[in-house]
Amino acid sequence: MIVQNPTAPYPAAPPPGYVAETAFAGVINTESVEDFTLTAEMYCINLRVPTYVDTGYESATWAESNVPNIGYVTYILNNYHPTVAAPAGLNVNQRAAAVQAAIWYFTDGFVLGPTMPPAVRAATAAIIAAAQTNGPVTEPPAPEVNITPESVAAAEGTAAGPYVVSAAGATEITVSVPAGYTMYTDAAATTPLSNPGTVAPGTSIWITGPRVTGVETVLNARAAVTVQRGNVYLYDGNTTGLTDAQRLILADTTELEAVATATTEFYAVGDLTVNKAFAGGAVGQQGAIQLAIDCGEGYTFTADIPAGTSTTQTFPFAGIPAGNTCTVTEPTTGATTAVLVTTDAPQEVVMADEGAVVTVTNTVEFAPGSLNLFKVISGGGAGAQDEISVSISCVSGLEDTFVIPAGSAAGEYTQSYADLPAGDECTVAELESGENTVVEVTTDAPVTVTISPGEAVEARVGNTVEFRPGSLNLSKSIGGAAAGSQSEISVSIVCDSGLDETFVIPAGSAAGEYTETYEEIPAGSVCTITELASGENSVVEVVASEPLVVTIEPATAAAADLSNTVTFRPGALNVVKVITGSAAGLQSAISVAVSCDNGLSETFDIPAGAAAGRYMETFAELPAGTECTVTELESGANSSVSVTTEAPVTVTIAPGEIADATLTNTVVSIGTAAGRLLAVTGGNASLATLLGSAGFLGIGLLLVLTALWAGRRRTT
Repeated sequence: MIVQNPTAPYPAAPPPGYVAETAFAGVINTESVEDFTLTAEMYCINLRVPTYVDTGYESATWAESNVPNIGYVTYILNNYHPTVAAPAGLNVNQRAAAVQAAIWYFTDGFVLGPTMPPAVRAATAAIIAAAQTNGPVTEPPAPEVNITPESVAAAEGTAAGPYVVSAAGATEITVSVPAGYTMYTDAAATTPLSNPGTVAPGTSIWITGPRVTGVETVLNARAAVTVQRGNVYLYDGNTTGLTDAQRLILADTTELEAVATATTEFYAVGDLTVNKAFAGGAVGQQGAIQLAIDCGEGYTFTADIPAGTSTTQTFPFAGIPAGNTCTVTEPTTGATTAVLVTTDAPQEVVMADEGAVVTVTNTVEFAPGSLNLFKVISGGGAGAQDEISVSISCVSGLEDTFVIPAGSAAGEYTQSYADLPAGDECTVAELESGENTVVEVTTDAPVTVTISPGEAVEARVGNTVEFRPGSLNLSKSIGGAAAGSQSEISVSIVCDSGLDETFVIPAGSAAGEYTETYEEIPAGSVCTITELASGENSVVEVVASEPLVVTIEPATAAAADLSNTVTFRPGALNVVKVITGSAAGLQSAISVAVSCDNGLSETFDIPAGAAAGRYMETFAELPAGTECTVTELESGANSSVSVTTEAPVTVTIAPGEIADATLTNTVVSIGTAAGRLLAVTGGNASLATLLGSAGFLGIGLLLVLTALWAGRRRTT
């Protein structure tokens, strides 16, 4: 077979090596097998294969024809005889011959010989050149009569279908089946169609057979449709003794019958029975189960068994083709966290006419569980405990000890034990709690748990570690020369953990140490000890300790030592000099000596001429019990006056008090003292004048006495 290069120029003569071929060149007339009024004109598209009158054809695609360059051929059909009266200048037969010769050039490499009429040869060359310049064109749509699907398989004794028939542009389609078959318009096969019958496009058809098995071409559909030029037709293979026939191509668009066929396969069937059985100690505890049954395409099923099922379940599946292999698998076995399931799926069975049975057994057992031990260390003393050890004992035989090192910080410490039988009972007991002299430990052991199937059970054992409480020893020491003379002493003890106490020592308590102990004070407590009343009074003064702050350590007695030093308050001495007498103011300077056994030695001096009155000097800060003597050193007597004084005065200084030592000097004129009236100075003055002067002097003396009566205070 020569595959012609469609772009090669048409040669002026047959090339060397070409073989002469004589054949009819022109239009071939055809008619529909069923409707002889439907005719069509065709051209041959493979020169070397003959055809014959009464040979049957059916439409096909370009690819199915296996003929090259049909796109160029279809260009020729669109533009030349019989579609168009061309090429010009030729009669009808010559046009047909020129077109056929041009077609064969593209399909078979055919070249006209030199004996052909020159006009025909020239026209052929022109047609080829035009096709090479303007072609190729695309394949036209095929005649639209279809049966969908093209093949259906059905169990013998049932209706095969549905087949849906359709035809583009047609209003009716003729359908038919061989003898022994029946067509229906419903799946239940209750509404038969005549054979042959006419239906509208889109009709669904079901077919029953003569109860034989195998594949047969059963359904035929025909419809008059418009077929475009360029569609190819191939031998239908139905002529006895003819194995092949020439390929044809429609020369011009026309109305023809389009035909479609479909096959039916009726097959023997059997019924499959699938049983689901159970075994094991946990039957009924499994979850939902699903079986998948695959007996080939179109025969797949599922069987669902609810959770908790404990009896054998049976599932029938009918109408499975005999000879099919059915495989039963178990996508979902019912295994859960609580149970383990062992299945003997998958299983296979070949379907027989009499049916087949498959039994899938699931063995259900409880899944083992596990124990998660949590040792929780908490509390304010966590980390100060000793080593903790915990025993784990299970009925199934597990014996273990879980140790947490001394000093482990607060937190969770875990240990897991896997593969414990469901229902196993495990007890967690405390062997060593970690308690020591510093901390005390509270534990909630022992704890007993039961292992659940397929689950992790928690045994949570807590150790609360707290520091042991401490105590506070309060000591109040009273000392000093005046100890015992103090008032009540009170001390405040306040701790941030809540302790609020007052320690009282009664007034007059002798020198010594007074103690009080406060127990069960939480470790870490901060306690402040403050003196509320030191015992100081008007007689004594007290030097007390500053406030103390102590922190309570675990299991330890904290000491708070306070002291009060009690001493008598110092006293004072008021030395009072009283000047009196008729001649007061005429005396000389007065001097008084003050001598105390604490070392004080002072003089109290009153100037000469001091008026009658009270003069005082104070000597402060004298220790209690000091003895002081006040003695007159100079009385103020002179040639004009005599002074009467008192003997020395001795006093003892009382604590916090002022002692008075009073000495009186009585001053009189010496003349008065002798009983004589002294001459009045200025004897020539009149009595009235003297009296007047005396009056002024009296007033002046009164003023002076008033001014001097207030005593002076002196501090040593």
